[in-house]
Amino acid sequence: MELSGVTKMFRSEPPVRPLDGLDLRVGAGEVVAVTGVSGKGKSTLLNVMGGLLRPDEGSVLFKGEDVCRASAGRLDALHRQGVGFVFQSPYLFQALTARENLVFARKAARARADEERVDDMLERFGLADRADHLPCELSVGQKRRLVVVRTLLADHEVILADEPTNDLDEAWSDFVFGQFKDFAATGGRAVVVVTHDQGYARLADTVYELDGGVLHDADARA
Repeated sequence: MELSGVTKMFRSEPPVRPLDGLDLRVGAGEVVAVTGVSGKGKSTLLNVMGGLLRPDEGSVLFKGEDVCRASAGRLDALHRQGVGFVFQSPYLFQALTARENLVFARKAARARADEERVDDMLERFGLADRADHLPCELSVGQKRRLVVVRTLLADHEVILADEPTNDLDEAWSDFVFGQFKDFAATGGRAVVVVTHDQGYARLADTVYELDGGVLHDADARA
């Protein structure tokens, strides 16, 4: 993905400009972390990258295609098979069990249900004994892990993850970040992680700090 001169303004009073001529390039095989204090636009950046928000200026290219100019139908296809999200709030289908949520994600991505792979991922993420439970019967941490599994199983080319280690202890946070690294290393895919946790950010290939609407090299600022 490549962002050039991206500006996003919210016309509040006073106006807020979380992105101000921002540039970013994410290459195949990369895990990129974006840090910064709360309220500075990290979630806005992910939403613009994934086509959920349109920038006021600039371009967002995914494999050369301008996401900003994509039709609603094209964006729907992009979200099914190209760009996946791990949102800050763990959204799940409340009427479906944990396993059914994962099978649905595979089908939505036009992929074979592959229940053997689904069960393997449930086991790896410590959710095998919760496979037939509804989301309301899961802890917050279990929901968080289930959302990560769902996104990984959809086989997107890019994952945009907003605070994916929230509600997780250190061991599970390490595991999830390791899964993102493995995902990016397989088949030329990529992950962009927004996190307030500097320790986990340092595990990424590239770390930026979002400040003043633009990205700064975190290592240069350290």
